[in-house]
Amino acid sequence: MDVSNTAPIIEFGVSPANGSNGPFKYKGDTTASVTIDTAVALVIASPQVLTKSVTITVGVDPSQVNAYNMANGTSYSLLPANLYNLKDSVISIPAGYRVGRIPVTLNLTSFPAVHSYALPLTIVNGDGLVISGNSGTFMWLFTRK
Repeated sequence: MDVSNTAPIIEFGVSPANGSNGPFKYKGDTTASVTIDTAVALVIASPQVLTKSVTITVGVDPSQVNAYNMANGTSYSLLPANLYNLKDSVISIPAGYRVGRIPVTLNLTSFPAVHSYALPLTIVNGDGLVISGNSGTFMWLFTRK
């Protein structure tokens, strides 16, 4: 199979539609200010790296939470805006690179003792790239019981 002429696809770098619990563990110590600076990856899937930079727009998509709950029998709520900071919703991936990062700060100190939250991200604009049908969304899950 020759894929050399396949159109570049923009997608999230983790199996996003199934939910991701993040790269960290939080024990619940609220005696100190606990914030975590982290990121979610965007990936250009293509036979070769691109010779031009692209600007990808992502956004929070609350409709994903209901769809996820219905498909998985869960009861997640949208992560309240005071618990995170999506530092930039417009991400540039320079020519010659395949990965971009969406910087996110999580304010874990303010998370309630019991919670089931989700941060649903979607690629809104792919700057001419095909937006992946099965990896164009990302559902970040935060649960503590």
